[in-house]
Amino acid sequence: MIEKALRAANEQQEEVVRDVFRKAGLLWQCKSLTCRFDNTPAQELCEGCGRQRDGRRVGDRVPPSAHPDDFEDLRALLKEHFAYQGKRLPDAVTFEKDFGNEWLSYGATLHYGPRTRFHDFGSDVEEALCDLGRAEPGEHLRVALSR
Repeated sequence: MIEKALRAANEQQEEVVRDVFRKAGLLWQCKSLTCRFDNTPAQELCEGCGRQRDGRRVGDRVPPSAHPDDFEDLRALLKEHFAYQGKRLPDAVTFEKDFGNEWLSYGATLHYGPRTRFHDFGSDVEEALCDLGRAEPGEHLRVALSR
């Protein structure tokens, strides 16, 4: 519906249509001064620049059930992993859960600004995820590496 309305609007009407959709909660605008991209409510991170809704760089999503020391150990391990591989450090890594609420070391999302790609980690990261413990329903895990 949003895309259809924007296609139907002429240049003068487009900003008014966008403003109406923002006020109705159907779009949110990135707060980064260099971006200002409009995103749908389902998007947690800006599709234009990869930042959070408030314009800040992508940050951690620490599950409440995780001990802070174990979370920091995971961050250090991920940084070592990319350094050892000789690969560019992503801004963040997001891990998913399986049906048993265990964190998965494979199919993790690497965030590079607005681009993402999937990555499978080895047993060392799997062990670190196990150290975090089982996730509770609704918990999310994202480790910011660009800090």
